[in-house]
Amino acid sequence: MRERMKKITVAIMASLSLWAATNAFAENVTLNTIEQSQLNEIVTMLEGNPELIPNLHQGIKAYIDQQQQVDQVLAQNHDYLYNNPKHPQFGSANPKLTIVNFTDYSCPFCKKLDPVLHQAALAYPDVKVVNVLVPLIEMRNPLSDKNSAAFAINVWNQDRDKFYDVNETLIKKPSAHDNRSVTNVAKKFGIEASLQTSEETQKMIEKNYQLFTELGLRGTPAMIIGDHIVPGYVPMEELKKLIDQALQS
Repeated sequence: MRERMKKITVAIMASLSLWAATNAFAENVTLNTIEQSQLNEIVTMLEGNPELIPNLHQGIKAYIDQQQQVDQVLAQNHDYLYNNPKHPQFGSANPKLTIVNFTDYSCPFCKKLDPVLHQAALAYPDVKVVNVLVPLIEMRNPLSDKNSAAFAINVWNQDRDKFYDVNETLIKKPSAHDNRSVTNVAKKFGIEASLQTSEETQKMIEKNYQLFTELGLRGTPAMIIGDHIVPGYVPMEELKKLIDQALQS
């Protein structure tokens, strides 16, 4: 019986989480026929199993509180994320849609997503992509005093004409970056000065990670597309659907 109750609770929470994710940040949401049917089914489940209500109520409240925090964080940091020229970015100079991409040069799925985003920016002239760099993997290496994110930010702001070649080189490395790999890239392009992390760059890395955490993100890549937070790698066809939806809203 207890196992059955657990399965019902998980099913209800999964349904609610899916609905909430689909309608993230939306106000005055109108349920479609399928959603209304699912809601009615949930009510029926709870009426037949009232002992589930306290835990479910607590879980839903926690989820709503988290979504409200996300809204607040995005509102307070909108310009930092969307209108900050110090973040590496590409695409439209006057975008109708800006995709914020939390990414890590040591993350294999981030590397896989990068060319997809460039392809999307070419396919959609009204789209801009902002890369918010968070060196999650390299931050865990106690022997590393350099990281690809700080290096890339420095190159973007100090040697922008070399950034796209540097970006492509960082992306091509199949495994995680370390002191040696980052230094080798700097030497290849004659920009060793960009290896020195200034206080401003360090604060930017810390701010990026702070927002990553406050938004409840668990890993990279993670994109904000319109009103949706999209975790993980997304192929081009799926990305097109998300972009089309955001441009039409």
